[in-house]
Amino acid sequence: MATKQTTIFKGMARRELPSAHKAGEAQEVIITHVFTEAVNTTDVLELFALPAGCRFLSFEFAAENIGAINANIGFMTGVPGDIVTARTSGTELVSAGTLNTTGTEVAIATLAAITSTSDNRSIGIVPAANITAASNKKLHLRVRYGRD
Repeated sequence: MATKQTTIFKGMARRELPSAHKAGEAQEVIITHVFTEAVNTTDVLELFALPAGCRFLSFEFAAENIGAINANIGFMTGVPGDIVTARTSGTELVSAGTLNTTGTEVAIATLAAITSTSDNRSIGIVPAANITAASNKKLHLRVRYGRD
């Protein structure tokens, strides 16, 4: 499985999201990925890294001009940012969820089952159908997370 990366991983020295600094503090970010290169069913797209000590409070996603393609979204194996080693992505957040324009919010019970760890953890997406490159094809994420 080839690892492709969003601009967060390609262009930033700091690859994890900004970290909440104390317990109970929350951060929220909106991330947009433009599909400037194709992502195939045999690829994993590394979206961002959840900072160590943090857990999800909400996770929403929507797509533009991709079509009703299903995808899995979850934690990736390996070291965040590594594109040399073969890596995979799980289904902890979304299993066969549809990428569509209306948007989807991950259930609270799903998020509550995911605990924080002492390491930064990459989140990846694997599409069930190939996504061709085009400047109008986008994936939007709104991620809210906090420190335990």
